[in-house]
Amino acid sequence: MAKGLAAASLKQALAAFVVWMVAMREISNQELIADRIPANDGHHQGLIRFAHTFNGYTFLDGADPSEQFRATWADLSLSELRCLLFLYVRADRWDGGMSTDWSLMWDLVAAIRGRVEAGELD
Repeated sequence: MAKGLAAASLKQALAAFVVWMVAMREISNQELIADRIPANDGHHQGLIRFAHTFNGYTFLDGADPSEQFRATWADLSLSELRCLLFLYVRADRWDGGMSTDWSLMWDLVAAIRGRVEAGELD
């Protein structure tokens, strides 16, 4: 029985690794599918994986994000919203999760999903 349990655990670990690797690739705005954008189900890993499908560092190209994101979310493009989510997730990583505002990040994911559903892909 222990051998079967170990094999099942290994299968689960490998499946999770494959999902993680696929989720960590960059996804362009045109490739986004609203149904695949994570829902606020309390599982923060889905939000984190989704945030990493956009490279905010490349998008900013050395610009100061505090100047670029002074507008309200309604005034930001889909790329800017995704960059903002990326920056929040990276800040959470560097803060060790001590100052995470998950509610704000889930609201941002909902705004991104709304743009995708409306076909506003930049």
